[in-house]
Amino acid sequence: MKINKTLSSLFLFIILFSHRGFAQEARQLYSAAVQEAESGNRDFAFMRCRELLENNPDSKHASDAAFAIGEYYFITANYENAAEALSNFINDYPDSKGLPFVLMYLLKVPQIHKNESLVEKLKNQIISLKRLSLLFQESKGYAYTSPLGIKYRMMYYIDKVELYVDDKLFENITY
Repeated sequence: MKINKTLSSLFLFIILFSHRGFAQEARQLYSAAVQEAESGNRDFAFMRCRELLENNPDSKHASDAAFAIGEYYFITANYENAAEALSNFINDYPDSKGLPFVLMYLLKVPQIHKNESLVEKLKNQIISLKRLSLLFQESKGYAYTSPLGIKYRMMYYIDKVELYVDDKLFENITY
């Protein structure tokens, strides 16, 4: 009986220790990705984010890493992989702060390929995503900074949505 308690305690200790190690590894990979991006090495930041997502898919930084992967593909004009990564993001992290900005990038892909029906569908999704009552205010804003250091802002007005990337207008959707 005493051996079983000892083995159980040892097993529990190993599980707790290994979980802590994975969390620390994820935090280190995320920090390394951010540092690489700050140094202008987006390629290396992308690799760190991909490694984090592959090795620690349940970490608290996984959604940010997934966003950065789709973002990287988009800014390097790899639109097919961007669309896949960003669609996976929507499925895996539907409550993420980055969701409106993922939709923003997904909107650009069919615009590039001139798929008007998909463009309209995504515009409507963006409009309805965060549209809150603006009864007592003129606008409502949302912001997100990616691990690659890119700053996003989305402003909802009564008649339009403006999407900014690094304070430059990226898209304007009227309704």
